[in-house]
Amino acid sequence: MKRLAPPLLFSFLSMAGCPAEPPTGNGDDARIPFMPSEWQSGPPVMQGEVRGREAIRVIAHLHSHWSHDACDGAPQPDGVPDEACYQDLRKGLCINRIDFAFLSDHPGHASEADYETLLLFREGDEVVTTDAGVIVGTRVSCENGHQVTLLPGIESSDMMPLAIDAHIEQGYSGTTEEAWDRVSDVGGLRWIAHTETRDVVALQAMGVEGIELYQLHANLAPNLREEFLGLDPFGYLGELGPFIFPETNGILDPPHPDLAPLGFLQLNEPSIVALETLGQSQHLGITGGTDAHQNVFPANASDFERIDSYRRMMRWFNNWLLLPPGAELTPDVAQEALRAGRAFVVFEIFGTPERFDVELLDGESSAGSLGDELSYREGMRLRVLPPVLDLRSPRGRDAPEVITRVYYADPAGRTLLSEDQGEAPIEVDVPGPGVLRVEVWIRPRHLRPYLGEVADDYTDTLVPWIQTGGVFLR
Repeated sequence: MKRLAPPLLFSFLSMAGCPAEPPTGNGDDARIPFMPSEWQSGPPVMQGEVRGREAIRVIAHLHSHWSHDACDGAPQPDGVPDEACYQDLRKGLCINRIDFAFLSDHPGHASEADYETLLLFREGDEVVTTDAGVIVGTRVSCENGHQVTLLPGIESSDMMPLAIDAHIEQGYSGTTEEAWDRVSDVGGLRWIAHTETRDVVALQAMGVEGIELYQLHANLAPNLREEFLGLDPFGYLGELGPFIFPETNGILDPPHPDLAPLGFLQLNEPSIVALETLGQSQHLGITGGTDAHQNVFPANASDFERIDSYRRMMRWFNNWLLLPPGAELTPDVAQEALRAGRAFVVFEIFGTPERFDVELLDGESSAGSLGDELSYREGMRLRVLPPVLDLRSPRGRDAPEVITRVYYADPAGRTLLSEDQGEAPIEVDVPGPGVLRVEVWIRPRHLRPYLGEVADDYTDTLVPWIQTGGVFLR
């Protein structure tokens, strides 16, 4: 079938979410092996641990009504911040059970506001302070019992300092190490957005602590697709159409619009190259950038929620941070995990993973894991425990197919060390100093009940499920 997209969709793609009331189910039912369950607007509660570490969910690139281009391009009509738009952001965080939101508002509006305003505090919230009593964030209590901590940050064309404790007095421009030192002076994480657009040599000189390994807009914005990913700028419109405009495509039983990433999701190869290249000599943390503004397309999808809602975009993917055993859920702990690279991107729209683990072995002893920077020793091995689908995830009777790939990169380039299907633990020999990372891909056959009459077109599509940062061996 030839699929079509209305001309208005082109404006939607060139910009790259205040939903109606979405359903509130979050899938905390008992685990029953592959019995059909209803679609859920948010993921289940985190549970379990691997080797003593617990995971939390993080959004690490998000725009509120203090960004000039948020909220349909009018974030502050008549000079008054759009409170309804901000409340949609909070709902999205709550429904998706995000633990920390590292905001990244544009300086166009954000630099005009005092720091306390950027905390986005509302009646009923709690202030979050350092041990010294400095206010650095806001804790939101959700109707579903979850709590979200908001931490201010800024995204300019040059930098994206996260979790700042104050405004940078000299502003948010500059790519020199001196400019980045000013980020550290206000307690911020030295992060870069849109890695796919950056020159690797220039990045190396900045002394950044982390990069975006995946950026949503790189998949959707035609100019980014063409110039930086080498893709047809509008080549995915036909695949996206059934999720967004089923009527135009003559579809009477449409797929759930939340599953739209099946029509466009691809990893950002230039950003992977940046991690592998820079990682030869420096340590880097990683994040996936949601970059939600709720400013793209206000029309409702078939679920009566706007296409680009904060809730929907946060549902697509997030970052999982691994915390030390028994760690308190404080901003310092979350920031340190992010800085240390104890993180991986989870495209949780395809299901919540369980038990995933990456461990470096030296002989029979555990030597390290994601984000660690270690000296190489002959005989080292990387052990990967592939994820399984958390059975509280939306699912039908069919099981997904999971494929785990282990990569190694040295100055000569990238090598695929292993590609394995299934749940069995994987062990590979480490060839030498370099960067190790893991990708997990999934054929989402379990999502057939939510794909309507086009299910056959998507259930055998291999899509990314987990993308890790590096293990750095010197």
